[in-house]
Amino acid sequence: MGVQGLKTYIESSNRNYLRSWDFRDKRLIIDGCNLYYLLYFDCNLDRMHGGDYDAFEKLIIQFFENLAACDISPYVVLDGGADHTDKKFDTFMKRKQQKINEAYALSMGKRGRVLPMLIKNLFRQLLHKLKVPLVQCLEEADWEIAALAKEWDCPVLSNDSDFYIFNLRAGVLPITHFEWKKVRVDKQTKKKFILTKHFNLGKLCSSFKMNADLLPIFASILGNDYVKLQNIKYPNWEEYSETGMENARFDGMLNWLSQFPGPEEAITALLKFTDSKEKAIVQEALLMGIREYKLISGYLAQFFKSNVIPQLALTGPLQVLPKWTLRPLLEGRMSSSIFDILVHQRVFLLSQVENFQLPCSSEISRPIRQVLYGLLLLGGQQTANKQALADKAVTGTSKCYVEESGRKQLKLSNQKVEAIQTKVMEGLQLETLYEEPHDVRLQVFLDTLGVSSAMLRGIPRALQLQMFVTRYWLVNAQPQPCQVHLWGLLLGMVYGKLSSTPKTESEGLDMLSRLKLQTGRGRIYFEDEAAHLYSQWQSCLMWSLNLNSLLLDPLFNPECARLYRGTLVHQVVGELRRGIALESLLMRGSSAEQLFKQLKDAIVSLVGEDFIKKLPIDDQSSWFAHLMHEDIDDNDDDLNRWNKAKGHKTEIPDRSYTARTRHKAKVRNADNPCKKYERICFVGLGT
Repeated sequence: MGVQGLKTYIESSNRNYLRSWDFRDKRLIIDGCNLYYLLYFDCNLDRMHGGDYDAFEKLIIQFFENLAACDISPYVVLDGGADHTDKKFDTFMKRKQQKINEAYALSMGKRGRVLPMLIKNLFRQLLHKLKVPLVQCLEEADWEIAALAKEWDCPVLSNDSDFYIFNLRAGVLPITHFEWKKVRVDKQTKKKFILTKHFNLGKLCSSFKMNADLLPIFASILGNDYVKLQNIKYPNWEEYSETGMENARFDGMLNWLSQFPGPEEAITALLKFTDSKEKAIVQEALLMGIREYKLISGYLAQFFKSNVIPQLALTGPLQVLPKWTLRPLLEGRMSSSIFDILVHQRVFLLSQVENFQLPCSSEISRPIRQVLYGLLLLGGQQTANKQALADKAVTGTSKCYVEESGRKQLKLSNQKVEAIQTKVMEGLQLETLYEEPHDVRLQVFLDTLGVSSAMLRGIPRALQLQMFVTRYWLVNAQPQPCQVHLWGLLLGMVYGKLSSTPKTESEGLDMLSRLKLQTGRGRIYFEDEAAHLYSQWQSCLMWSLNLNSLLLDPLFNPECARLYRGTLVHQVVGELRRGIALESLLMRGSSAEQLFKQLKDAIVSLVGEDFIKKLPIDDQSSWFAHLMHEDIDDNDDDLNRWNKAKGHKTEIPDRSYTARTRHKAKVRNADNPCKKYERICFVGLGT
């Protein structure tokens, strides 16, 4: 994100643009999305198994506790939907394709950065729990963050190099140089602080004797998310650099710009390098770049201070948002996907590590999304959109569609998906949805997941949503989950719930805790069958949470950090595959065994005992059987060969599989665990 190469230049320049700062006792504006992205990967958390949410929760708690210890007052700002002008659409599409490529690389044992699906949900939930001030912008957050930092005269914590261009007197603290894990103490004052690096725009401009208003031109020349100047034949910037300077291109560019008193003169000079036919286009692009970095008062200060809804949200293209949705959207209690659906009729599906020979794992949750689309787009005149009107004109119907961008094999693919209404939704209006009785809103949710109101009985309120999602997953997942996948998922929930409680309540987790310790030693069981199925489950959960929030939470919202620990769940599946008895993973009579029985009984009550019995006990699917197709005695050598395998960018290599019967697999696992079963299923935690 941001200006290409600028962060590297700032950090490596011998002009020393970053200075050390003992940071304490100040306000701090935090780029929330940037923070959780970098913390997750910089702290080497799981990337392959769907996420270790409880480990991430501990990191976030420690982060904000350390800020509090230093009397730092954080204000977190999150991105919302895409800008209504779609000015960054091309950049966004490229990043989505990149994430598909990285998810595929991870599935093949290579490196990549793909966030687990529920990270943003968890982050918002946790900040509310910690009472950290939080705003989720309606659109992208960069400009609003900068405007707030200028108004409050306090620094921004972010690795986004766009903030180096905004004229912020209090400057920027790059997250990579923010040493938050170690709280230090001043020997003289005895006050605690966090050591960090600090960038100040004034120092950059003074070193070149340059007008700060020229920096947006500098950003446009380099290329950022807003402006791509492809039709200018630039001079050789190195010629303008001082002799012996590192990063001669950047220094030369800044030296060249510093000769002009302001942006107007610089634009005139740049247009001399442009073909006459392109001058108007290039000039407009440069002017747009300047506008993007011009700061006036935003709405965050008012909302943080007095929780007042900004007038901006009540005018222009944003009028499509019903007034009652604005507060939960801004507070981060409602998914920002609602904005994209209403304003753009578009949704970008999240890429995950899965089996790329199968359809995208998000397809299983499409019926849930279709109901969400129906509530938003079919519920009243104020939500009538251009696409719906166009469809009506062409087909004579009043159908509405949302364009979903997901993957088809390894390519970003778009598909129009129809918004639907269930029977109970007939007559519901989006504008007055919040006024509908609880039972009506609950029934919309239950109908969507195929659950009858009678099924609510006997299931504790705190477990209902996750159990209904698990039922939906069991019934609709393709391929069908095995019993080991269901038991692994439920045992993960048991561990997540009880590991966060006092010791007296977490008794009986000894075996699961040992398996968790194994996952921290760098070798973790992995199979693409389980990865695909659990990605499907997470997709169902995420979109069910989004639907529940739009319906104003008729069901209790579970804590995401308690529901899934990917490395542990995969490790449990591996143990069950090898023939370990399910009962041996829990201490008899313990609270862990009791909770597992409660979860199991809930699932049985939802799908029936016969359905569970018909689930394959340990089926070897056609794409998993290749893990046992060859006899390989040296796991490490095989892992090395697998890690060196090169995947094609646009096609998935065809694989030949030899499927074994379920009976043979069961016998071999129970009586004679085979080395072929352990083959390349173990992957390092931080790869």
